[in-house]
Amino acid sequence: MMKQIPFLSLLLLTFTLNQHSALAEVVSTRVTGDAYHASEAKVDVDTTGGDGAADTSIVQLTTAGEDGWMEYTPPHDPGPADLIAIDDDDPVGPSGFKQEAQGSVAFDWMAAYIDSHLQDRVVGYAYVINNDGAPQAWNADGYAKTPEDGGESMSIHTRSFIASVTKQITSVATVKILHEAGLSIETNIADYLPAGWDLGANVANLKFRHLLTHATGWGQLWDTLTDEETADWNNRWDGLEYVISLDASPGSGYSYKNANTGLLRILIPQIWVQMGGAPYTEVTAANHELLYLAYLQNYIFDPIGIHNVVCWMQPAYSEALAYSFDHVETGGIAHQINLNSGCGGHAGLRLSATELAKYLAYLRHSDWILTLAQLGLINSEALGWDYAYDGKYTKSGAWFSSYAVDTNPDDGGLFIDLPFKLDTVYEYRKSSRACVAVLPYGVEASLVINSEYEGGGEGFSTCGILRDAFDFAAN
Repeated sequence: MMKQIPFLSLLLLTFTLNQHSALAEVVSTRVTGDAYHASEAKVDVDTTGGDGAADTSIVQLTTAGEDGWMEYTPPHDPGPADLIAIDDDDPVGPSGFKQEAQGSVAFDWMAAYIDSHLQDRVVGYAYVINNDGAPQAWNADGYAKTPEDGGESMSIHTRSFIASVTKQITSVATVKILHEAGLSIETNIADYLPAGWDLGANVANLKFRHLLTHATGWGQLWDTLTDEETADWNNRWDGLEYVISLDASPGSGYSYKNANTGLLRILIPQIWVQMGGAPYTEVTAANHELLYLAYLQNYIFDPIGIHNVVCWMQPAYSEALAYSFDHVETGGIAHQINLNSGCGGHAGLRLSATELAKYLAYLRHSDWILTLAQLGLINSEALGWDYAYDGKYTKSGAWFSSYAVDTNPDDGGLFIDLPFKLDTVYEYRKSSRACVAVLPYGVEASLVINSEYEGGGEGFSTCGILRDAFDFAAN
């Protein structure tokens, strides 16, 4: 008998789908008591989106906690500030640092390192650095939208497309719901796949661990398939059904593939429905993305005061476009993943630097999201992290538009970036990048960037910037 999550009430959440043909309704549940550390909750609904137009629903959950609860106070937007220059030599000394039991971190050094490497080299960026669950340094620079696209400065509260950082959040949600259901990462996935899906060889032996660690064998299989065989492979419902019909190699070597965590977008709702606490009694192609978002909203984000997390841009929020830094004059792309297009699991969520830092603070310094043992499992098994060494755990995300060609000889000549296909219209490559980092000495950091790095970004690492900044500032 699976454990059912207790609930206080059912809320009707209406997600406005920008550029969608209809509204999608999600009924979500909220837990009470120890699971939320909450004694009472208040829900305020604003259906105007803040501009008088009834085109978005914002559900605000304010939770009153017991004595001693953790409360993350978000930083305010920074005002104009001079860049702190960093020379090749070590600085004379920090203007301020926080002494830790294990060492010390000069947070102004860490911030200055990030600024020195990003200012005037990307269109816009924002970061927040925490220590022991409280913000210590933060900054934002450049544009969320350039003047040609309406003009909006980048802010630490601007939401961006976080790409594969979504995988880290999905991994946390997977460990959480497995625990609530009395399951583990060693549980086979077959019992939680949609009814009627044909299973390829060895798929019945796949465990949640294999999906979370990219050890399904599908990455290696992809390299052997013909173009015709890969035509049906995608990260939507139908594409994932096709992947399941192929052969798997459980426990094979690591090979990164979006389908692994894309499937968790279906499996999380499947477990939730079987537990009896979900708003629907069946998971379908039409509702699985909404169920995935609803689970994250109710059991990850709402308890810590982060609201309305979806894969598309919302008019009530500051939202960043994606740009090419070297050719910013080509304009930005409003990149988003709409419903029925693979929203969530592997990619798609839109969050700000402040929201990501807040998430990391509660993940690490409280049991509101995971218990200490569950977080230990996440870290020790590198579930959702793509770097887990020397006490540093980071997950990067990057999205790129189509490769580009410039055929205007009056503007620098011919520019070609492969792969190139004849009779194809290309645009300059645009990008959104993000990183979350859990670092030694109680430090967490988030970083979002809304363009490719200067010069095309060859060898550029978003998480590498944060790790190097920490190494520069820690002693």
